[in-house]
Formats: sequence, structure tokens, C-alpha cells
Amino acid sequence: MASVKNDFSEQQALLNKEIREGVFHRVYLLCGAQAYLRLQNRDRLRAALLGDGDEMNVSAYSGMNVTAREVIDQAQTLPFFADRRVILLENSVFFSKKAGVESDALAAFIPQIPETASLIFVEESPDRRKKLYKAVQKHGFILNCEDIPPQMLRQWTAGLFRKAGLSIDGPVLSRFLETSGEDMMNLRGEAEKLISYCLGQGAVTEGDIAAVCSPQIQDRVFEMISAVSRRRKETALSIYMDLEALRTPSQVILTLLQREYSRLLQIRELQKARVPEAEIARRVGLSSWILKKNYLPVTRDLDPVRLERALQLCLQADQDYKSGRVSAEISVQMTIVKLSC
Repeated sequence: MASVKNDFSEQQALLNKEIREGVFHRVYLLCGAQAYLRLQNRDRLRAALLGDGDEMNVSAYSGMNVTAREVIDQAQTLPFFADRRVILLENSVFFSKKAGVESDALAAFIPQIPETASLIFVEESPDRRKKLYKAVQKHGFILNCEDIPPQMLRQWTAGLFRKAGLSIDGPVLSRFLETSGEDMMNLRGEAEKLISYCLGQGAVTEGDIAAVCSPQIQDRVFEMISAVSRRRKETALSIYMDLEALRTPSQVILTLLQREYSRLLQIRELQKARVPEAEIARRVGLSSWILKKNYLPVTRDLDPVRLERALQLCLQADQDYKSGRVSAEISVQMTIVKLSC
């Protein structure tokens, strides 16, 4: 019976149970924005499926260097002195729009995977409309590594410091998450820097975070949007110059501006429909506390007409620089000025 639960906590608990009891599906898809969780579960699942089997029973592929026929042939090959053969496919082409018949061929094979084989797919953003995705959903197990509950993220992050012998109280932990974002790979890297800096002092302070941690690009872009919403043009341009000094491509800044204005417009529409805040956070892919702290104040400052205009200005700027009319740098600066008016 396939697992199709949507809540990450429930999905993870079910996968943990399978690994603990040794009762497995024939195919797994580990997906979602949290690369840390994708890779952690990949390694745990691979080790559990392989058991005492030799590494020669693992076939690993990355990117586009494999065909559906090769995967099927590997799955139909008996393992060497082991219970099963493990086929690991990461960032493959099979779940993308351009996969075509290759993806469909693999989808048709999913119900026929022999007992002596297990497939593990690891994909950041699989196309859920593909027959392959639906086949895995029906016959296998999908762990969607995103929409991590905020409390779980806080506990995991605090645990990184606790293991290093450092305490971090609630407000300081909130500051660390605000500064370092919600990507667990990045959080671990920033925590390692902070642990090295604070080693021997017992506790982490907000001053330590300010001294060591690097604000995420998307956070600085959102600071820019907040400044624009209050018509603080000089502040917004100053943030842009800071990002440029850090060698952040203007195209990236413009893409993030488009994404955030699109998200703000979506939030405003959901508010208008009287959708509860917790549900709004889930639909737009944010934690509730980030929604309340960063996004809701901006939606109060910007009405839907101004938000729509902002998104259109970003889209026009993107078109202008891609068509060669202006450089990306000039396009972003002009957009910031227009947004601030």
C-alpha cells in the first residue's frame, strides 16, 4: 500500500518505522526543497535496504546519464549474495517535463518491480503531473521534504548547539533563524561557524550571530521590499548596493523580487478570502512565524493594486534586460526607484 500522506512529520515517522522494522516498498521518491533531509533519508534508506549486502549491489546514477532501459535491466538483475539490489537515481531527467517516453516507460515498469530490487529517486522538484510521479505515489512511498513544522525546525537547530555544549535561548534562536533562513543545509553551515566562534563561552548571544552569520540573499531582498513598501527609496537602493558588493547577480535579485511580490499578492488574496493564517502559511510555503513577522506587515502597507503594479514592474524589468534594451543592473535600479514612488 503506497503512502500518500502530505504532512512531513507523519511521512517521516512512517519511513522511520519502515527502516526500523525492515518492511520496505519497492520504490521511493525523496523530494522537496530541504536538501539536508533528502540526503539524510537517502543515506539511511540505502543502508537499510542494502542490509548486509555488498556495495556491488548498488547502482547509482546522477543527472541524465541513464536510460529507462538501463534502470529496468538493473532492477531485473538478481543481487549478488543479498536480498535485494538497490538502484539510486538522483536529479534524473525522468521527473522533468522533457523526459517524454523515457519517463513513461519507467512509469509502466513501477508496478512490476521484482521483490529483489528497490528504486530510490532523489529529486528536488519533480513534476507531479508525470505518469511516473503518479505511479510512485500509487505503488511506492513519497517523502516530501518541505513544509517542516516550525517547532521541529527550532528543535533540530537548537540540537546542533546543544551537541556542541552550547545553550541558545528562545529569542536568540529566533534571531539565528531570521538571519540564516530555513534551509537546513545552510543552517547547519552557519551553526558550525557560530559554534567555532562561541566555543568555550557556554551560550550563544545575538551579538555572536551579528558578528559571524551571513544574512541570506532572499532575506536582504525582502528587506528591500519592506523599504520600498514604506517608500524609503534610499534604503532600498542601499540594500541593492550591498547585495551587488557581495557579487549577487542582478538577475538573481530580480528573480527574487518577482517571486516575493507574487507570494505577497497570493497572501493578500488569501487574506481577502478570510483564510486562516496557519493555512495561508502552508499554501505559500512559509512557517507561520515568518509569515507573521515579515510578510503580514508588508501586506498591510501595500494594497492589492500596488502589489499587482509591483509585480508587473518586475516582469517588465525582466523582459527589458532579457531583450537587451537595458543591462540587468540598470533594470533592477530603475525598478526599485519606480516601486518606491
